[in-house]
Amino acid sequence: MIRVLLSWFPNIPWHRQPLSAIRDLCDPYLNLFRNIIPPIFDALDVSPLLAFAVLGTLSSILNSSKEGIDIID
Repeated sequence: MIRVLLSWFPNIPWHRQPLSAIRDLCDPYLNLFRNIIPPIFDALDVSPLLAFAVLGTLSSILNSSKEGIDIID
């Protein structure tokens, strides 16, 4: 979330720590979705919406399967 919010500010020094660490951790995942959804009007990147949706879905699936295991035990 921090990476996406900071991308709205063009003068952020991404080459400095801790920002470069945030970029290096997040961009490989976000780039998967940037290849699927191109920016709208060459300016608005909506790929993080899909990235967050996938994370939310995976989290729900994992939480529901965890609850199912607790019931069996």
